[in-house]
Amino acid sequence: MSDKKNIAILLVDDEEINVQNVGHFLEHQGFLVTTATSGNEALGLLAQSHFDLVITDLKMGDVDGVQVMKSAKELHPEIEVIIVTGYATVNSAVDAMAQGAFYYLPKPIKLKELHTLVLRATEKTLLRREISRLKRRIEAQRGTTQFIGQNPAILALKDSIAHFAQLNCNVLITGETGTGKELVARTIYELSPRADKRFLPINCGAMSEELMVNELFGHEKDAYTDAGGQRNGLLESANGGVVLFDEIGEMALSMQVKLLRVLQEKKIIRVGGTKEIPIDVRLLAATNRDLKEEVEKGTFRQDLYYRLNVINLHIPPLRERKDDIPLLVNYFLAKFSQPNGTNKNVSPEALTRLQDYDYPGNARELENIIERSLAICDDSEIQAHHLPTDLCKSQPFHLPGIQTDRVNKSLEENEREYILSVLKSADGNKTKAAKIIGIDRVSLWRKLKKYEKNGVDVG
Repeated sequence: MSDKKNIAILLVDDEEINVQNVGHFLEHQGFLVTTATSGNEALGLLAQSHFDLVITDLKMGDVDGVQVMKSAKELHPEIEVIIVTGYATVNSAVDAMAQGAFYYLPKPIKLKELHTLVLRATEKTLLRREISRLKRRIEAQRGTTQFIGQNPAILALKDSIAHFAQLNCNVLITGETGTGKELVARTIYELSPRADKRFLPINCGAMSEELMVNELFGHEKDAYTDAGGQRNGLLESANGGVVLFDEIGEMALSMQVKLLRVLQEKKIIRVGGTKEIPIDVRLLAATNRDLKEEVEKGTFRQDLYYRLNVINLHIPPLRERKDDIPLLVNYFLAKFSQPNGTNKNVSPEALTRLQDYDYPGNARELENIIERSLAICDDSEIQAHHLPTDLCKSQPFHLPGIQTDRVNKSLEENEREYILSVLKSADGNKTKAAKIIGIDRVSLWRKLKKYEKNGVDVG
């Protein structure tokens, strides 16, 4: 049996005294217990958090225990559910077991019997998860979720991912927009001993500081106006798992202080609370910025940078590994051909055009080009004229009047030109542009506001 402190139980009963008594007993036994006093509240918790076992009352006013069980198993197929009720009849017991309950326990609850059932149920859940984890690990090692490419830099990156995935240290993943930083993070997670727990990506550029604090740390009941009941934060819900802070360079300085404290203390305090709650998460961070430069400018904390940069995995841009473009083209052709059953190739001339281009949007831009070309191609083979006009000119896309020699420009300048070029090609449609770039609309809006503040015309 794993450490009980890492076993999360959701306890559901509309009688608060029962929740308090049973919850106190299970916590005393060493389990991590979250409580809900209604079926609806339980559904919300199941949607946002990770649990190893659900113990639920059968008869409740809004949503009954069977509905809670069905939702739990839809969201987490490996989870076990113990149903408790004062309406102990043979028919209801048989019905609950037939629909997937691990066991049926009549009230009043015998705590010793409950403890035995909890141990048996969680052992079964954890065994299922271990089997799933081993299957995912085998698949990951075969390369099904790793980078496509045989370039020496990519082969070295794959070796590093496989090695550092087994450790428990923080990892900073760097690379330009579209290089696949989240893919690296997910592969680390899938190969790690934490693969049976939750992988939680958090976009630091998509939330205000106030919202991020509430989402990460949760809040106590009535912590602020409209707070409602107690709510566990995302870090608490990912206990035992892996958390990715994407676009970490966009995190506000005051929020960086809070994150640093979590890394140092391995504890959180909910908004409106005073109790320190221990958490065990492995932290990964990703950025397209030069954090050393941000530290020098005073926009990123040096102590946090050193905490995050225990291991640095850098993803080379696609223009530095053009020998991988044919492999990526074939992969994207297969990916987008599967839904409609078509099987198209790329002509030699079109492939040459694709290899001559520099891809400021990296692999994500190449993916978008192949998807678009397949959509407009009625032939059996993608020809050069099916590609975007700028590729057919054998030069990268650029805005009029803006220098396209990216060699002497900073990463930030290259990113800005790429984003503005995509926005222009999307006729100013921010939603469409954000989708092409691979970021959410809020992050795009923040970047454009920053450009405007620096005197750049964003159209």
